[in-house]
Amino acid sequence: RAGLQSGAPEPAFRQSLTMPKVRTAPIYTTPQDAATAFYQAFEARDLDAMMATWADDEEIVCVHPGGPRLVGYDAIRNAWEQLFSSDSRLRFRLEQPIAIDTVGLAVQSAIEHVTLADGSPQGLAVATNVFLRTPTGWRLVCHHASPAPTIVVPVPAGPLH
Repeated sequence: RAGLQSGAPEPAFRQSLTMPKVRTAPIYTTPQDAATAFYQAFEARDLDAMMATWADDEEIVCVHPGGPRLVGYDAIRNAWEQLFSSDSRLRFRLEQPIAIDTVGLAVQSAIEHVTLADGSPQGLAVATNVFLRTPTGWRLVCHHASPAPTIVVPVPAGPLH
């Protein structure tokens, strides 16, 4: 038992058996739980938390504003990794939410007010998220966000009556 006493260095074979810490995937019990986790992961730029909201499937789809259609887990993960590598921290405020829930599928649509962490406005997006109930809880299968058109309110010219 030489070398295994307290204070002695561990043998090399024991050091190699150290297991990496594994993050247990959360179980989202409602589509809203999954949606909240999605936006929290987006704001935190947490790639692992973001991908935990997605179904682990090759038939998932993501479209970022002005971007191409991404299909499959790996393509979507790579896109989020690139997005999160920037220095910009984004914040979201959702308005006009609409939700349609069924037993196994949920669709949510909202206007995303996007700002930088310092509050500087970055624009609006129209977002649609589709969630599927899986054996491991609700998961995102489609996120589509498009730039929202600017709405110009006309100023009346001349007298009102």
